[in-house]
Amino acid sequence: MAFVRKKGKSYYLVHNVREDGRVRQVHLACLGNRPRVSEEVVRQVQQSHPDLQIDWHAVRGRAAESFTSPFGTAEGAQQLTRSLRTLVLDLKELDLNSIAAQGGEVFNELLQELRTLRSALDDKLSSWASKPPESASAAESVQQTNHGD
Repeated sequence: MAFVRKKGKSYYLVHNVREDGRVRQVHLACLGNRPRVSEEVVRQVQQSHPDLQIDWHAVRGRAAESFTSPFGTAEGAQQLTRSLRTLVLDLKELDLNSIAAQGGEVFNELLQELRTLRSALDDKLSSWASKPPESASAAESVQQTNHGD
């Protein structure tokens, strides 16, 4: 049976196997600091361990139950801020024309993910902007973000 385990600040998808009368834990995938079991993780595990029968619905459910958002703390928010800064730099360096020239599924997948990112950002900013801000500086920050200042 596969399950999500936390070790340090990271989560792992693991599976117990019995060898020579002893139980050994096999790491199937590293899930990072958030226990998300994405379709990509599912594909990778199925390719690496085709013999395993995993109830992915149950694994995802247990991962969601054990998860507490890291963004409730200043450290979690700072980590997200660093990730966003890195993503912005990566996006500025991204050359869609060269990827499009290569053609194939990679380009279409990238475009879809960029659209999903844009939608998530729009949803988050519009839902937050519709609520009264807790401080004037927070409201100014959102206004600057919305106006591209």
